Amino acid sequence: MTGLIVVYGAGGHGKVVAEVLAACGQKIEGFIDDKVSLAGSKVFDLPVFAAAEWLRSHSGAQVALGIGDNVARERAANRIKQNGCALLTVVHPSAVVARSARIDEGAAIMPVAVLNPDCEIGEGAIINTGAIVEHDVRIGRFAHLSPNSATGGGAQIGSYAHIGMGASVLPLQRVGARSVIGAGAVVVSDIPEGEIAYGIPAKVTPTAKECV
Repeated sequence: MTGLIVVYGAGGHGKVVAEVLAACGQKIEGFIDDKVSLAGSKVFDLPVFAAAEWLRSHSGAQVALGIGDNVARERAANRIKQNGCALLTVVHPSAVVARSARIDEGAAIMPVAVLNPDCEIGEGAIINTGAIVEHDVRIGRFAHLSPNSATGGGAQIGSYAHIGMGASVLPLQRVGARSVIGAGAVVVSDIPEGEIAYGIPAKVTPTAKECV
């Protein structure tokens, strides 16, 4: 592994990840992106490179995931590993992380997020600004907890699930893989896989299967 660090994704989430790395004292060389049209442009006065070409020629580099879309983020993680690069885990210094919390590779823990004892954060998951992960919570691979969302003790969030801004999942409740919980919703009972739910209490929309 080399000391070379880049952010995969030159959009909004990538900029946030770059700021977190800067807060950690890490110097990044630039951004890589799948949009070839962005190659040669700059973000924060740092260069943007074509992802496929850059990864092929920089085996051993460290790459932070800067893509908000859950499925696209997993694809990027696979490309990183296939090219012999390392997935970088990013944790902002202001985040409160319990000693027994487990964070898998490629996850991003944003400013003032809280990870309480014995929680588990899956590979490539995003715990966004101010989100709370209570004790014994399980966050699946490439899931996303949006800013100021909260998961009560023992809750389980499936892989690729998205918890909207300010939403709450009450203790011991489950949100299935690939499900979406709307902003401000309160989950008081289990939400199956592949559903969209919103409101207080959160209710599954009849057309969810057509949207996910």
